[in-house]
Formats: sequence, C-alpha cells, structure tokens
Amino acid sequence: MKVAVTAASGQLGRQIVKATRTLLTSANVIGLARTPDKANDLSVEIRAGDYNDKAALEASLQSVDTLLLVSGMDDPEKRIEQHRNVINAAKNSNVKKIVYTSIQGADENTA
Repeated sequence: MKVAVTAASGQLGRQIVKATRTLLTSANVIGLARTPDKANDLSVEIRAGDYNDKAALEASLQSVDTLLLVSGMDDPEKRIEQHRNVINAAKNSNVKKIVYTSIQGADENTA
C-alpha cells in the first residue's frame, strides 16, 4: 500500500511523513511538497504537490492508494479551491482513500 502525505515540507506534514515511515517501509511513503527540494531530507520519494496545480497533482498521485491531505494555510476561499483541486486530482488518479487533517479553528475548549 502506497501512502502519500501532502505538505511534506511543512511542520505537520513533515511529522506525519516521519511517523508513517515507522509504520510502512520508506518505499511505500510518498511526500508531496509545493517545493520538493525542501523535503529531500525525509528519506522517502518526494513528488510535486502544489495545491494550485491539479495536473501536477494528478501525475504525483499515480500509484497512490491512500492520501493524507494536510490543510493549507491560505485564506478560506483559496484554501477551499486548493483542497478541491487535491481531492479531484486524487479521484482522477484512482486514490482509494483520502484522510483530511486540519488545525484551523482548533482550541482547547472545542477539542
């Protein structure tokens, strides 16, 4: 099973890649990053993952079974469109499962 993690060069995405790597072999973990060079130190395959580039996302999601979509931090209107791009690219690439994470709006009283 191949698992891809978006935002692999960010704080949360980087930690998720590292944790997933302990559960699966590195060959089964793919990091997606807007700037792939910033994630080269993760010891997994890194592919292009710009939320604004649906065609590149579709290419990067080939052979992926599960996608962990880490929420972007753009303004809400942009973020909705970006996440829609990722979800549609995943559907078009036959990704079987999408897991969505977000910290937007989280606080101690709502957890």
